[in-house]
Amino acid sequence: MRFIRIDSLKEDMVVGRSVFGTRGVLILREGNKLQSRHISALSELGYPGIYIFDKLSDGIMSDDLIDDEKRFSAIYMVKELYKSSGKGRNGKQMLAIYKEVESIVSEIVDSIFADDRAVVNVPLLRSYDEYTYRHSVDVSVMAVTLGKALKLSKDQLLDLAKAALFHDMGKMFVPITILNKPGRLDDEEMATMRKHAQFGHDFTWGTLNQKSLINRAVLHHHERWDGKGYPEGLKGNRIPIFSRIIAMADVFDAISSTRSYKAAQIATEGYEYIMANAGTHFDPELVEIFSKTIAPFPVGLTVKLSNGLSAVVTRNHASFMARPIIRMFDPKEPEVFEFIDLAHDPDFLSVTIVATE
Repeated sequence: MRFIRIDSLKEDMVVGRSVFGTRGVLILREGNKLQSRHISALSELGYPGIYIFDKLSDGIMSDDLIDDEKRFSAIYMVKELYKSSGKGRNGKQMLAIYKEVESIVSEIVDSIFADDRAVVNVPLLRSYDEYTYRHSVDVSVMAVTLGKALKLSKDQLLDLAKAALFHDMGKMFVPITILNKPGRLDDEEMATMRKHAQFGHDFTWGTLNQKSLINRAVLHHHERWDGKGYPEGLKGNRIPIFSRIIAMADVFDAISSTRSYKAAQIATEGYEYIMANAGTHFDPELVEIFSKTIAPFPVGLTVKLSNGLSAVVTRNHASFMARPIIRMFDPKEPEVFEFIDLAHDPDFLSVTIVATE
């Protein structure tokens, strides 16, 4: 199967991977043929695209780090945690919900820890539906992936997963009008927004009774490598390692995600932003790890090449992330294709990926 942008979908295309909405409710079943109403509904729900199956994509499988069941369970429980805190439940009730969250986090870490892939794909099939909760889960998954590449222990990965999952909890204490404002925040609004890091720290420390390193990671996830972040303007290695990891995962996922007021930019734009800000926003050594771990062109992504042809990504090289192995085809004759290794084929060294389709 291959991922197709929403504006390139056509009637009678075959759905390659089932599409789920809130709490795992099935929206579109794998194997169904697309109709115009399906495409309109997907667009309204904020999906940047979906996976389709055709002869060109035969044998290509998208393989996310965690399955949909774990992802939706985690999203649901994070939502419950947010809702419970807003309802003023007592500490015992909150901790009961937290225990369920902790169990799911443990399952996620187990899955990633047991996965032996050197290069991982980011999930492409996601809408802006319940963005806040999904974002927390996806940042946690990515942070653990990077932590594993850094050879952190399993216990350390569990702490990192929790810190990443809770990194934006402080936003539940920020007015919704500020959180969902489509334009640039004014100075007063920005000052309020920046308080979410402290709010989050106080919540994980005072209500969830987390370890100090988890609370500090939440507090400092908006610090910058050059010292121009907040809330304390920490610089370089003074920023906790968990915070440095979460900062990259947070920004990458935010850029690559669809929200009610913002279109998704697919993984490539987020990847380029991380690369461009190594040494200013982000720890350059961690960026180097990121560049060899997170694929800018996930398997199954349909891309446009500089030679005018199109291709589907079939595999990534850890050392040549921008030059994957592809299945190249002419859009006028999509059933005729050729496998090309952009990193090693001497006839295609000048051919680059210029856009996603």
